[in-house]
Amino acid sequence: MLKQILDSFFSKVGEKLVEYGSAILTDKINLKSTLETLEKDLYSLSNKALDIEKTIKKAELSGKKKRKREVKEWLEQIEMIEKQFCTLEREVETKGFLRKFLNGDQATQLSTNVNKLVEQSRHFDELVYACETRGESLLTSNLLGRGIKENLERIEKFLESDKSSIGIYGMGGVGKTALAKHINNIILEKSQEKRVCWIMVSQVFTIKNLQDEIAHFIGLDLSDEYNEDKRAARLHRAIGNNFILILDDVWENICLEKLGDPLRLEGCRLILTTRSFEVCCRMGCQAKVEVKKLHMDEAWNLFKQILEQDSALAPEIEETAKNMAKVCDGLPLGIIVLAGSMRGETSIHVWINELEKLRDPNMVQDDKEDEVSRILKCSYDRLDLNHQQCFLHCSLYPEDFQIAKEELVRRFISEELVNKRKSRHLQVNQGHAILNKLVNVCLLESVDEDCVRMHDLVRAMALKITKRENMVISGFYSLNEIPNEEEWTKDLEKVSLMNNGITEIPGISPKCPNLKTLILHWNPLTFLPDKFFSHMHNLCFLDFSHTNIEKLPNSLSNLENLKALNLTSCEQLVDIPNLRKLKKLRELDLSRTAIKKVPQGMEELDNLRCLSMSATKFLDILPKGLLLHFPYLQCLHLPYQIKAPVEEIARLKHLEEFWGRVKNVSGFNEYIRSRQGQMSTIFYIIMVYGGVYKDFKRFFTGKDNRRNKLNIRQCDLKNGTEEDSIMLVHNIQFLKLEECEGLSNSFFDDLPRLNNLNSLEVLEISKCGGIERILTNEQFLTANQEFELRFLSLRTLEKIILSELHDFIGLIQNIGATVASALPQEAIFSSLRSLSIFKCNKMRKLGLPLLEFQNLEEIYIYNCDEIEEIIAVREGEGEGRGERRVISLPKFKELYLYDLPRLKSICNTAMFCSSIKTIQLIKCQELEKLPLYFDPTSPSPPQTLKEIWVGEGDEEWWESLEWEHPTHNHLLRQLVKFAG
Repeated sequence: MLKQILDSFFSKVGEKLVEYGSAILTDKINLKSTLETLEKDLYSLSNKALDIEKTIKKAELSGKKKRKREVKEWLEQIEMIEKQFCTLEREVETKGFLRKFLNGDQATQLSTNVNKLVEQSRHFDELVYACETRGESLLTSNLLGRGIKENLERIEKFLESDKSSIGIYGMGGVGKTALAKHINNIILEKSQEKRVCWIMVSQVFTIKNLQDEIAHFIGLDLSDEYNEDKRAARLHRAIGNNFILILDDVWENICLEKLGDPLRLEGCRLILTTRSFEVCCRMGCQAKVEVKKLHMDEAWNLFKQILEQDSALAPEIEETAKNMAKVCDGLPLGIIVLAGSMRGETSIHVWINELEKLRDPNMVQDDKEDEVSRILKCSYDRLDLNHQQCFLHCSLYPEDFQIAKEELVRRFISEELVNKRKSRHLQVNQGHAILNKLVNVCLLESVDEDCVRMHDLVRAMALKITKRENMVISGFYSLNEIPNEEEWTKDLEKVSLMNNGITEIPGISPKCPNLKTLILHWNPLTFLPDKFFSHMHNLCFLDFSHTNIEKLPNSLSNLENLKALNLTSCEQLVDIPNLRKLKKLRELDLSRTAIKKVPQGMEELDNLRCLSMSATKFLDILPKGLLLHFPYLQCLHLPYQIKAPVEEIARLKHLEEFWGRVKNVSGFNEYIRSRQGQMSTIFYIIMVYGGVYKDFKRFFTGKDNRRNKLNIRQCDLKNGTEEDSIMLVHNIQFLKLEECEGLSNSFFDDLPRLNNLNSLEVLEISKCGGIERILTNEQFLTANQEFELRFLSLRTLEKIILSELHDFIGLIQNIGATVASALPQEAIFSSLRSLSIFKCNKMRKLGLPLLEFQNLEEIYIYNCDEIEEIIAVREGEGEGRGERRVISLPKFKELYLYDLPRLKSICNTAMFCSSIKTIQLIKCQELEKLPLYFDPTSPSPPQTLKEIWVGEGDEEWWESLEWEHPTHNHLLRQLVKFAG
């Protein structure tokens, strides 16, 4: 009987165990399926977020648009879910099956949240909203000559009169654009109500492009409308009053009705520049101003100014130089370029020889603009062959195009216009030296520190020189077909079809046996016929970047002379033919493509110098040993989802530039050791990632041109051997610590483990536990050689970014009298220009002494719940101005404070900021005073200050603020803008 009871009991227990095991197995399968679906959906959502973020940032760059609040919150929610998913993945992989079982509900909830965010994104109407803009001040040069200054005064008077349209005309290179730029700036300086929209028209334009430029300026989205008349009507309704439209370099009559008919609106004006008096008449200009050439004495003064002579010219050279200036016939562009080319020349024989070339009767032209071209050609002829080739390459870009210097230098290297036997580092230096020379001789114009441009007359001269060998049709956005096959002549060496609207290439096979360079980048190109490259056997440099091509033709496989293939940002590209025969290939750029595996035959490319595969989001693995087939590799960019094979990279003895991810600190140190003796020229961007790689966003944000960057993420910096905890960093300029454990409560104590960063310029710390401040009082009071070395690390810092540090309480511990007396004479953060702090909710005071603010240019503090005070001035600091003590922050330009609910004081005394440009005070309702000091007798606000942003609906709070002087509120009120 007992046996029967026991048998029955164990039988039922067995059934229950089987049932339980089956249920658990089902749950396990379901959870795995849920996780796989979640990962796929989240990956897709994250890619959409990246696209939206990219679109928003592009719109925000203009300063005319801001992201909508719902979109901002949507992006923040995605970031939070990505973090939760990474945590879930780590737990699933490290904490066993029971944890997997318990995490089922969490995975399901995450999946539900992802689906909600996907649905929400389908209902976004607009991603950004327009914020008011008045236009931008433009870089100007000194106006030369009595005539042009008189013209400036005339135009100012016309603007004050009832004349609504002004035409500025004169021959090319005479200074029309320079005059118009001064007018642009004067309008912005003199009036707070007027808005100035500057548009460069040039010979290549379409009405749609002009409409888009105006719409972009006023913050109107016309992307859903294609009819020109309907677009014009929407522009007219949106432009508003007091709108000044400046059209530079107009070549033909433009129908203003198509541009929103601005002259029918109150207070609106049109200013245009053109080479043709007839264009002024046809466009109905009520005032016409001719810009004439310089008088002889003015021309000579300009010539001397461009020569930049430290001492007087020798008498015989001066006489020759005067005659050269006379040949330029008072045309500023000719004088500037010719004098620039003679800068530094001391031989009288060279001067006389150049003058004779200018006077050559066989070269004299009847047409004045051809005469200008001849003068420009003389300056070109003075260049050596290498500089000439680089100069002519710049003419492949569209007219009036702002060309990025970095891009030009890369092209110089790709096309072997710099010494190909040099190291990559020296090639880059040589490329920039060539650009500097072309700017110094005035054949290129420097737009800013990043870009150059060619004057349209200089470009025309360059195209004339290369008209037999080059076909350049670039910047015609309405052009959607490539030239006919008969236009592809056998003499062609370079073809540039960049920045057009070409969508498809028909089944042609151009017979161009001498063609070496083909550029088709920035076209919406989707298809290439298989035979397209069949008769281009000498093609060396091929650029299809930023196109929509999905598949490259098989004829590419036979381009055995190809040296550079640029496919970057071909985001639809999945199919690349076999590359086995491309033995001469030196550069291959596959970054931001959709390839899922490396192209076949790639292991045969043993001449490769540069290989870029960054941001190839579907490429998950590299064939083992692949990199060892490229012994001469100088530049390697890998996607961050691939763990870099450090053991292979260590054997690449010529490698100078590396972007990629290593698994841990030991891997990073192994890479650094392999580069010993080379660190002065090495350029690296490395992620050290201790977690399971589920990264969905780029880890370096914003524009930053610094060379050596290191991101340490999800690493325990105190775990493992002592060797593993020390980073062998060298020459590092950008350091980001993210989600790391093991940091000390003072970052100052971690500097020895980071090898005392004596080149560090940017420090970013995010989501790291334990860290409370950068420095403590005790560290100030401890004076020894080791601490001095650490102080040196901080003195090179230019930018600090701190975010989501839950233990952080301030940069430096509260400074008492004892510590104040021990402060070094030189500021510890003596190079600091930018300080950003986000979501540090324990910080009550910033804790940065006044001495440290002297070079600071910008402060950003967002979402810090407890902060009460930004700048604390100690007794005796500052200077007396009447009854007040005032501190001076001479370089301070931008103050951005957002969502600081307890902030009571920006500074406990008045601040004199002679460079201040922008102030933002949003959601800072406890703030009682804006301590900005300026001359109380002045009838206007500080000239540098352009705008003050406050929150929508904060008018009452603004009016309640205290001021350093009763007039300040009234004067600053006109600069206040309300953010939605």
